[in-house]
Amino acid sequence: MKKFLYVTLFIFMFSFIHTSDVYAETDDTSRVYTITIDRFLNKNEDNDSVDNADGDYNLTFGGDLEGIESQFEYIKDMGFDTLLLSPVFEMDDKDFLGYSVTDYTKIAERFGGEEKFKDFLDKAHDHDFKVVIDLPTTKTDEFTALDNPKTTDIMNEYYDSIDREFIDFNSEDNQEKYKDLMTNFLNEYDIDGVSMFVVQNVDRRAILPEDIPAYAVVLDDDIDASNFDYTAYDSKREKIANAFGGIDIDIPEYPKDDEILMADHFFSERFTSYSVENNLFPGTRVKMLYPYLLAHSGPIFVTNGTEIAQNGDTLNTIHPQMDLWTDKEVHDFMKTTYSVFAQHKELLNREIETIEKDNGLYAVLFKTDDVDFILEINNTSETQKLEITEEYVEDGKELSGLLLGERVQPHNNALYPVIDRELTELYAVITPPGLNHWYLISSLLIFGGFAVFIFVVAKRSKRKEHK
Repeated sequence: MKKFLYVTLFIFMFSFIHTSDVYAETDDTSRVYTITIDRFLNKNEDNDSVDNADGDYNLTFGGDLEGIESQFEYIKDMGFDTLLLSPVFEMDDKDFLGYSVTDYTKIAERFGGEEKFKDFLDKAHDHDFKVVIDLPTTKTDEFTALDNPKTTDIMNEYYDSIDREFIDFNSEDNQEKYKDLMTNFLNEYDIDGVSMFVVQNVDRRAILPEDIPAYAVVLDDDIDASNFDYTAYDSKREKIANAFGGIDIDIPEYPKDDEILMADHFFSERFTSYSVENNLFPGTRVKMLYPYLLAHSGPIFVTNGTEIAQNGDTLNTIHPQMDLWTDKEVHDFMKTTYSVFAQHKELLNREIETIEKDNGLYAVLFKTDDVDFILEINNTSETQKLEITEEYVEDGKELSGLLLGERVQPHNNALYPVIDRELTELYAVITPPGLNHWYLISSLLIFGGFAVFIFVVAKRSKRKEHK
């Protein structure tokens, strides 16, 4: 019995060596992976709408919900917690994107129909994904058409190709009909949010139920998209794509939490097309962009194929067939980068202060209740040495690089991180590691207790031998 007590005491003392930090998760941000269903992965050829053995880009490729299901872990590894799907309503057989709606009350058979859609939602939720559906505002027979929608050139080309118009939400009758259709849709299916490309002034309360998170992509700054929960602006998207697709260009500062950050979407050129135009390597540009997006304390949208640096700037090139088995370098980088941010979720509950913003060199300070962080992006044409004074970091603190691993110690009351071109680093602001006195004391107690335990056991053994 005494021996058992000694062992128990030893284990109890040893347990004090292990410490763990627990951080509260934020609940106001989504890491959204946007998927063109038809172009992702064809897992069930029995539901293909057309025979496209020749790979005609203007026809469907057969991607379906089962194809997405098969890659849940692949998507989650990159840090995404939300799936945004292109439209799922019944559509023309030859339409690859899904906005040629023929019936807002039915789920497309090519994706598996109603039962498969419900099964997909259940499986996505089992994998801790939220599911957001992009809602078309495409005119069907029960609606009247909108004159002069504000769209992108790629959207115009696409809508011309499917011979469709937009619903006019200036009409109260159209508003009521659409809201009824979407209310029935959302009552039927366990969906976590909806998104919409907004091409006219509209109040979401007039066309959507209010008890569902709603994301808007506004295609013109003059559009008033009132009361959407989160909004992305195509003009901001273009600035981000231009900055990260080029070099020596100012990087946009972080917006408010209710603004979505993105670099491309279903109806824009791929942001990597900017880098190709500027003779820069697309994969490197993705590696600079992704930490910038992850550090946003609001939602981010990332288009499927970004992880393999898919390129394109026209309707015929921006939605190629997804190749999940291509070079995994960027995917692995995104996976590793996300793992760092996942360990430091407290940086999303922060105050933010810009340290430097000059022709592609961008450094921001994130102040939190626990640890401060500095994100530095060098999108210039040369190596940069930044001076960080006591105005931003308390004297005596140092920087610990979390992505590249650089350690920056203070010199003359300032910190001077050096970062090569086309790299992004996230630093934790830390107290220089020194002797941990409590750790030494606990270690001495533990090993001293262990020594006493061994001594007592040995002494008892000798007594038994002499008997």
